[in-house]
Amino acid sequence: MERWSAFVSEHPWRVILMWIVLVVVAGGLLNRFGGELTDAFTVPGTESQAAFDLLAERFPARAGSELVAVFHTKQANIQGVEAQSAIDSFVRHASAVDEVAVITRPEERPGSISADGRTALVRVAFDRWANDLSHDSIAAVIKPGEALRSDTLQIDFAGEPVREYETEAPGAAELIGLAAAVIILIIGFGSVFAAGMPVVSALVGLAVGAIGISIAAAFLDISTVAPTFGAMLGIGVGIDYALFVIARFREQLSTGISAPEAARAAVTTAGRTVAFAGSIVVVALVGLFAIGIPLIANLGLAAALVVLLEMLVAISLLPAMLVLIGTRIDRFSIPMLRYTAGGEHGRWYRFSRRIERRSWLYLALGTAVLLALAFPVLSMEMGVSDDGNRPTTYTSRRAYDLISSAFGPGVNGALFAVVDNQGQRISQADLESVRRSLAATEGVSAVLPPNATASGETALIYLYPSTAPQAAESRALVTRLRETAVPDALAEVAPRTTIYIAGTTAAFEDVTAKLTSRLPYFFAIVIGVSILLLMMAFRSILVPLKAAVLNMLAIGSALGFIVAIFQWGWGIELIGLDRTGPIESFIPMFMFAILFGLSMDYEVFLLSRIREHWLETGDSGESVAFGIGASARVITAAAAILIAVFGSFAFFGDERAVKEFGMGMAFAIFIDATLVRLVLVPAFMQIAGPANWYLPRWLDNLLPGLTIDPPIPVRTRVRRLLGVALHMVLARPQKSAMY
Repeated sequence: MERWSAFVSEHPWRVILMWIVLVVVAGGLLNRFGGELTDAFTVPGTESQAAFDLLAERFPARAGSELVAVFHTKQANIQGVEAQSAIDSFVRHASAVDEVAVITRPEERPGSISADGRTALVRVAFDRWANDLSHDSIAAVIKPGEALRSDTLQIDFAGEPVREYETEAPGAAELIGLAAAVIILIIGFGSVFAAGMPVVSALVGLAVGAIGISIAAAFLDISTVAPTFGAMLGIGVGIDYALFVIARFREQLSTGISAPEAARAAVTTAGRTVAFAGSIVVVALVGLFAIGIPLIANLGLAAALVVLLEMLVAISLLPAMLVLIGTRIDRFSIPMLRYTAGGEHGRWYRFSRRIERRSWLYLALGTAVLLALAFPVLSMEMGVSDDGNRPTTYTSRRAYDLISSAFGPGVNGALFAVVDNQGQRISQADLESVRRSLAATEGVSAVLPPNATASGETALIYLYPSTAPQAAESRALVTRLRETAVPDALAEVAPRTTIYIAGTTAAFEDVTAKLTSRLPYFFAIVIGVSILLLMMAFRSILVPLKAAVLNMLAIGSALGFIVAIFQWGWGIELIGLDRTGPIESFIPMFMFAILFGLSMDYEVFLLSRIREHWLETGDSGESVAFGIGASARVITAAAAILIAVFGSFAFFGDERAVKEFGMGMAFAIFIDATLVRLVLVPAFMQIAGPANWYLPRWLDNLLPGLTIDPPIPVRTRVRRLLGVALHMVLARPQKSAMY
């Protein structure tokens, strides 16, 4: 890092030119290799995936996604002239769409007309999954239907293609978060010019990262949410990393050295910390490959790419720009917020000293608070929220409500059984036995007649739960069907017959089961690698273990917080929702991956300052207080920025899953940057004392020589040794006098 910092400080224009060339080359590669994003969600090794694969092979007409058009007359009967004319017109327009495979009118499928005769369902089956459909094809079905609405006829649409069509365009939440970040930066830096630098740095990294994601999509299945996910991470992480480097640069400038020397010192110290912390975030995100679900793994890879590029910008392009800007970074300063040096012995230093005086008390109280906040996790229910959680401005929400009131909530989440006789025709008696076993299962409200392929070797049987798709009872029904109804049916049919239970609820139950089974491996990889890297960097046993335990407690408290809001309903209306539901099964895993990495940013940034002072003085308590004093302002500002970015998604996003993720991340960062970093860390390190930096010689020799310690001059080392010796000499008479 010393050689790189020297290169950046001496040749800033070369570094800037390198980035310009990189952007141009990336743009050219994008035009040549840019791919399409997808949500092709495959879960290898699950029953749902086996059912979908079988449908694609044997029943291609039913292997695509289904859109449901809901026609509801407010006055007359659905069989009236106006409603029937609208249905005829809708069917005619939908039939002309190339990707539409089958259209089923209400009278062609039992249970498609409500008991009161005022609501009817028209089902449009596409020839491919929703994530593979073009936006224009879905619009070509929905828009003609919307044009048929009248004061007496309500027409709305449900199904996965509709959710793809209604996917929230990125922009609003990101802009709000970015605006809040700029305000926080101005307050933190006291200069409009200095506040703009982290934003520019973050946007450059995000732009190159977005290009990289598009290029990667040509070779991998990258989710359509990757850009939003990357923007959420890129803005927050990019500004954070730049904040650390700029804060150190201004600190060095205040000592009177030149801009190139200040930039060199900033890269050598804060840049080294950013590189190390960013590496841990990347490791945590790449660790998602341990889950075994390709789309999730590739989403983690895309996010890791954005974080990596933000890290590279912060230690190369940003310091190069700082060299050229020099002291002008404090231009347009705000008088009441103007930057002043010497904060390492200010109020945060005194606050840390106060914590250290009652370290056991603060450690016990802080840990108790985290455990109390994490308590709701014990009752966490993981699943998938249904369209009943969407805003009423969405047609999918209105359709959900219409179907629930007219047919029952379970019709919104139909399950189906795929019956296959492995190359031979299935007898009607066998199909009736299967249908009878399904209908007799507790929680099933209706079972439709079997729909067999032309060869008769495969059949599809739809069944409706009596409860909503997101209800725990619907998830329990999937288990009963697979463990009871299917074995009962197989006992009465041909020996080689197979039966798979699938559907949206079943698919997400399979995802949840796979995630749960793989989480221990994922946790072990992320925590293990992070502990190893911290051990290598700080040459300590206690510091990495303490970091891992406190990070787990902080993440647990954040998960408990979202359970209290989204599952228990505490204050849920404040974030624009009107229903409770399960926690999305992928949320805990993603939060763990990102939060464990982000919390390490603060840990490494704080500990690097503490260790710098420890290496100079050998005084553990003074080093902790000095590190808190020197870092607290930057950590607080960085955390406030991330809270603003993630909070904007929680309050201004439409999707429930996005709100869960944003709220959980914002709360976790708040807890981490306040209670954990400013209270528990100094309390623990004061209790541990010099043992914080203990590492057995055999382990020290075994670990690779990775360090984030800046080079310490010989004068400083001699001064430290003399200081320690003097402290030992002076301490003896003081200690004996006490007794």
